[in-house]
Amino acid sequence: MAVTRPEETGSGSGFDVTLGRDGKQGEPLTDGDRLWPALMRRVVRAHMGLWGLGTLADTVELLMSELVTNALEHGHGAVGVRVWRTETRLWAEVRSAGPQTVVPREAGPYDESGRGLLLVSALADGWGVSGDGVWCALAIGGT
Repeated sequence: MAVTRPEETGSGSGFDVTLGRDGKQGEPLTDGDRLWPALMRRVVRAHMGLWGLGTLADTVELLMSELVTNALEHGHGAVGVRVWRTETRLWAEVRSAGPQTVVPREAGPYDESGRGLLLVSALADGWGVSGDGVWCALAIGGT
């Protein structure tokens, strides 16, 4: 079954934050920017516990880490992170401005990067690109 991102988050619970960044697109991440993926991993793990979704915590942490890192490395300006849940799915979306269309690339065997969206595709029940961001979804329970 194909998973499509809902147009609105509806009344589901969640959070939406904006991460300020120190560095510029195309430059190596600053020490300050390198802290964001780890911080967001802790935030989503805490929310998984609050929502009774502890079994998803490891997967959500990895997805969040990949999406936030990609946005910091390839996007422009601040990075937006939104995570919400409905009765059947957990949703995550990471946004950043930039002229590039987000597409997976094929990393070579010796490349140190380029596998983030491949991991997202493998771990999430669905993912896609919407406007200025990348979203992914995980089923909650038996859905």
